[in-house]
Amino acid sequence: MLTFFRTNQVFYSVMLLVYALLLRFSVFIAPFQWEPSGHGILSEMLYSLIGSQGVVAHIVAMVLLMGQGYLVNLIGINYRLSNEINLFPGLFYVWCCCAIPDFLYLSPVLLGNTFLIIALYQIFDTYKNPACADKIFNAGLWLGVASLFYFPFAFFLIVLLAALSILRTFNLQELLMIVVGMLLPYLLVGIYYFWFDSFSYFYETQIGRNFGFFEFAQVPFTWDTWVKLALFVVAMIYVLANSNFYLAKKNIQVQKKINILYWVLIAAGLSVPFQANLTFEHLMMLAPALGIFLGLSFTSFKPQWAEALHFLMVVLVLALQFVPWQL
Repeated sequence: MLTFFRTNQVFYSVMLLVYALLLRFSVFIAPFQWEPSGHGILSEMLYSLIGSQGVVAHIVAMVLLMGQGYLVNLIGINYRLSNEINLFPGLFYVWCCCAIPDFLYLSPVLLGNTFLIIALYQIFDTYKNPACADKIFNAGLWLGVASLFYFPFAFFLIVLLAALSILRTFNLQELLMIVVGMLLPYLLVGIYYFWFDSFSYFYETQIGRNFGFFEFAQVPFTWDTWVKLALFVVAMIYVLANSNFYLAKKNIQVQKKINILYWVLIAAGLSVPFQANLTFEHLMMLAPALGIFLGLSFTSFKPQWAEALHFLMVVLVLALQFVPWQL
């Protein structure tokens, strides 16, 4: 299967739709009880139009995944993150977003990831770019939109500020551009609800019910719960342990951008204590960085080993979906 993605033609990212269908088809034949958690004001708006489950929501989720995988591939190709150009980053991004059954729905995190990836693309484009005020502002703007879908994305302001310090010399004006850009969506949406005398609803939906301190959802600790946790713990340990490999034989520009991806992992971790009713879906915030890192790793593997390991990863994902259902 990986053979289809060993290409530098980003248009082939359309194949990610087929891959997403393979990993997510269980939602059409064996759905489990799921309710969105941590949703922001824009998630509420979208769910009121198409619902959080159902055929339309599932199709939207898969199309979103294809588009997000395409953007992740653009980041990998345009910024030369790998010595060999291929579509593995987008492929493994989709895999990360389907890794456990909790991810298989049109969740607020999946919606927010779209705009996080766009924000990363914008901020990456500021390296040695003297005329990039619009990109700096837009990075903050798209991050603000992401947090209106899922509040903890607001903590990724840390990523953008770290990226500015990594890619450019410190400039207070540019820092303010990012902050203002991030606050602008809140201002516009807040004015809209204030105009219709519903500002309290906006505040409660976006911040009030989302902000907590070490408030975790009630999760039954069955065998598959431990497998889900182990899956991401192992992935994180692997990615952190291989940091020197990802940076080796890369030019300064690429090293800087890979370091920013590690800040994505840090920000996702720092947001954990402050999200109320935290669920497994929060782990999907790791997917943009994890997908790229796994793509870099599989690029370096011998083709036969890469195919075998990827096959086992796909089997594991499908087993997590169907084995509990059969039991």
